Amino acid sequence: MDATTVYAAGLASYPAGVLLRASVYSTNLRAAISLVCADDGMPYGALTVNLPQTELADDEILVAADWNLPADLKGALLATGKFVQTGRWNQIGHGRGEIWRIADAELLSQIAAARIVASRGNSKRRTAVAA
Repeated sequence: MDATTVYAAGLASYPAGVLLRASVYSTNLRAAISLVCADDGMPYGALTVNLPQTELADDEILVAADWNLPADLKGALLATGKFVQTGRWNQIGHGRGEIWRIADAELLSQIAAARIVASRGNSKRRTAVAA
């Protein structure tokens, strides 16, 4: 089993499991976690949402409300130990999004690398003008 494969119980979740994909949002370089199907790599859903006005530490994510992902899948993600509930939440539309802390060193490393790459890509370059 791949270290990033998460299996969840119940019909609502994907029986073959999902893989975690770490990246960052381009607008503010916050951690972004998406899920893809373990067997065919097709997109499954997004664990995170980006609300810039929400206060988050670098190792925290705002988890989408239950309408976006099955509750049993969220439970399976927490059971991996890769994430820890902080007890904080934020209003997301008509639902509540929980704030989780990322506790997995590998995921944190992937996010740190994505931040470096994204910040290099956003540098503003100016062309020299000949006088």
